[in-house]
Amino acid sequence: MKVMQLLPELNSGGVERGTLEIARALVSQGHQSLVVSNGGRLVPQLEADGSTHLQLPIYKKSLSSLWQIRPLRQLIRTHQPDIVHVRSRVPAWLTHFALRGIPGQQRPHLISTVHGFYSVNRYSAIMTQAEKVIAVSDSVVKYITDHYKNCPPEDIVRIYRGIDPKAFPHGYQPSGQWINHQYT
Repeated sequence: MKVMQLLPELNSGGVERGTLEIARALVSQGHQSLVVSNGGRLVPQLEADGSTHLQLPIYKKSLSSLWQIRPLRQLIRTHQPDIVHVRSRVPAWLTHFALRGIPGQQRPHLISTVHGFYSVNRYSAIMTQAEKVIAVSDSVVKYITDHYKNCPPEDIVRIYRGIDPKAFPHGYQPSGQWINHQYT
């Protein structure tokens, strides 16, 4: 199976960490992982874990981003993913328009992840217009069902965010030197 994840950039944060974790899990199970973003400091780690990064400037909340629809459509046609997974609103809108130009039988499956409580408007509603919508918590499920009535509850899948206890050990106390360096 080939999965293409799309997000604005790969710098830091929960969306980015989740993208890397899913990519790593896909590769470990023998699948092909593609990630489309504007790049960022986490790209070397992503590639070291076995994924392919495809750089495309899909990060700006600007009309100029619409120029990325055709290049994104070409990436989808070239790589032929089985699943496209959108993780942010700008990439979701660009994907929405890119997929319109691909015949139905050639389109990949589309899933999205709602990571939080977006403002309730048409711009944000795009995150609920996928075949399956992943919600990261029960409160996000409730938020989606309360505010986005066009998203059938049976299309929402809960996948709770967790932590890697090796990367974030319980009870860790940074050294005084580290604290001074960070906050002075």
